[in-house]
Amino acid sequence: MTIPSDALDRVRAALRQVCSPWETSAALAGSCAWLGVVGWALMLAQDDGAHLFPCGISGLPSVWEPPLRPLARSGSWPICLAALGHVWTGHGLERPYPLPEADAPAAAAALPLRKSIGALVALRPGPTPFTHAEQTFLSAVADEVAAVLADLPGPGQPDVLPQLREVERGAFTLDLTGQDITCDRVFATIHGLPGPGRHPLSAALAALPQADLPQAERLLQQLQQEPGTYEVIYRVVGFDGLHVMQARCSRSTEVLDRVVLTGHVTDITRDADHAAWREERMHRQIRSAEQMRALASACASAGSTNELAAATCDVLAVFGADAIVLAEAADQHLHLLTSHGQQPHHLEMLRAVELSASAPLTDALREHRAVFIASHDELVSAYPHYGDVSPRLDRQAWAALPIPLSAPDARPAACLLSFTRPHAFAPEDHALLIAAAGLLGRALDRCRAWDTEHARAVELQKGLLPTALPHLTGIELAASYLPAAAGAHAGGDWYDAYTTSSGRLLLGIGDIEGHDTQAASLMGRLRTAIRAYAALTEDPAELLHHTNRLLTEDNDNDPERARTATCCLILLDPATGDLRCASAGHPSPLLHSPGSGSRELITSVGLPLGIFAEGTYRSTPHRLPENTQLLLHTDGLTDRPGTDPAEAHDLLDEALEQAASLPAEAALRHVTSHCLAGARPVDDCGALLVRRHDNSRADGHGSPSRSGAADRPRGAASTASQRRRPAIDRAGETSGIRPGPNRPR
Repeated sequence: MTIPSDALDRVRAALRQVCSPWETSAALAGSCAWLGVVGWALMLAQDDGAHLFPCGISGLPSVWEPPLRPLARSGSWPICLAALGHVWTGHGLERPYPLPEADAPAAAAALPLRKSIGALVALRPGPTPFTHAEQTFLSAVADEVAAVLADLPGPGQPDVLPQLREVERGAFTLDLTGQDITCDRVFATIHGLPGPGRHPLSAALAALPQADLPQAERLLQQLQQEPGTYEVIYRVVGFDGLHVMQARCSRSTEVLDRVVLTGHVTDITRDADHAAWREERMHRQIRSAEQMRALASACASAGSTNELAAATCDVLAVFGADAIVLAEAADQHLHLLTSHGQQPHHLEMLRAVELSASAPLTDALREHRAVFIASHDELVSAYPHYGDVSPRLDRQAWAALPIPLSAPDARPAACLLSFTRPHAFAPEDHALLIAAAGLLGRALDRCRAWDTEHARAVELQKGLLPTALPHLTGIELAASYLPAAAGAHAGGDWYDAYTTSSGRLLLGIGDIEGHDTQAASLMGRLRTAIRAYAALTEDPAELLHHTNRLLTEDNDNDPERARTATCCLILLDPATGDLRCASAGHPSPLLHSPGSGSRELITSVGLPLGIFAEGTYRSTPHRLPENTQLLLHTDGLTDRPGTDPAEAHDLLDEALEQAASLPAEAALRHVTSHCLAGARPVDDCGALLVRRHDNSRADGHGSPSRSGAADRPRGAASTASQRRRPAIDRAGETSGIRPGPNRPR
């Protein structure tokens, strides 16, 4: 690795801003990012001279951090020898200080600080040792750190030492009655007056910025009306910029008939700039600390890599970063884990990049070093092959950061932060972003494990659902299963449809309590059990009764893994449309016909499965008229946080009306997309759509001719708010208005 020619200058610039030993390690992490994922630990001698204590840690994964306790200086650890003046370098499993949990190789250097004040440790996880040139550079860094520490206040030392500094003071006499001022050479020079002597007051005021003149005139009026001793801070425009002046004056007692003030003025620009710099620096440090706390909290609560990327982007947006990519090295290829805020075409460009290619993200992954690109010009300068594509890039600056991972066998990971504007990365920005990458590393292992578990549960759940639906004359079937969004666990929603031995159609839909692989596997068991029990009885109520006893017995035998489930079963005769419906705590199916809108099937609803072994269920007879559609669904379609239940159900009714003329599969896609548009589903969603058509108009595959809205009576209501939901009685005719379970009255 080539050492940049200005590497030591960067270190000196960063250390000049250090105000305490604890800040030195952060300054080094920011200014030495080109070395790779190098962490720093500053160990200083305590007052007793016999122990060392970590007084600055930055850039190190938690397993590599020194123990936060005094370490005997007489010990045999390399850090102890370095504190006595011996330079030590090592690699592999050699450790500079006790590290009981770190079992991966690393390159390390323990460097003495002058006057035996302690030692500085640089540690880079990985098998590559520090080169001779890097060791020479690290020794020079230790000398710079020692020089800075020597100038810092000691534990009992005041923050500012007494010192003498010669300053020039200008004298003046201000006659407010005559509106003139008499001054010496210093005052005249400061205010741009021709020379010492008497001048109009307006000539002195001309040196002030135009924006400050109204306030200056109010102060002069106050001086004239309220005699006393005053101190005034004001600004003047000099040939080299703005200067801050401090004037002290009091009313002269020698002049009785006029208001005359005498005093002197001093240029305090340097002191004011220093105070403003310290205040700005303090605010910047406070802001950085707050953002790090917010990022730590967000990383701790993120459940998936998608959530982790979004949370990181939200927290770092205050620094201008509005997009992020998380990637890993997999079999010499660049594998994108997730992204947030990136344009699709930029992601396609990244997917096409080989790990061996030269790019900010691949360099961070391959060489374990941070790459900061401040502008398009800097990008093309560092990576000339980007010259043709840089005009197509929406972002203006980038930071590619290796993510330190605690697991020694974990795939190397890195993140790419993008900025909407050119960004001059200061040393404190380097330290902040490297610290952010450290927080990401602590959360990424957990989130990747969650992603794997979530994908496994979703695949298991999809694999247990029917691979095909029955084809019956006059009957259209369509099914849909939408897993929960990333960030929520897979659930146990399921559906089923198959032809029984008697030629009838058995329809089922249900939802298992919980969101994990156990819920998904239990869903498969219940679905299989219902099919098995259907060989004994086709009555939906009897099927629920047997399935309930099975699940309740399982729960009693293993209470810690007890689960409940809701279920709705319908037995349909395709020829006549006669059906029987039974429900175990499940949302009621919806029946929709053109012109009449949607209405719930009135069904006796029993307890959810798995609660009470002797629970009773009853089958309710209905009839499915021709040219109507029946929708069975789970609560994921309507029950969403922050959505009013009545509005959600009206939205569902509206979607069914709009999709009445579409083929069944297209209709169901429209219903789910319409109901979930703009929502972030936190639960699975299962749906089963059944249509019964006039057999005389059905084709050989059971698909009807499309009459659609032509079957709707003229003047029929077109929106959910205009429709009424009549209940269906046992003969299949409407019998007044009756709201279904959990429906608004």
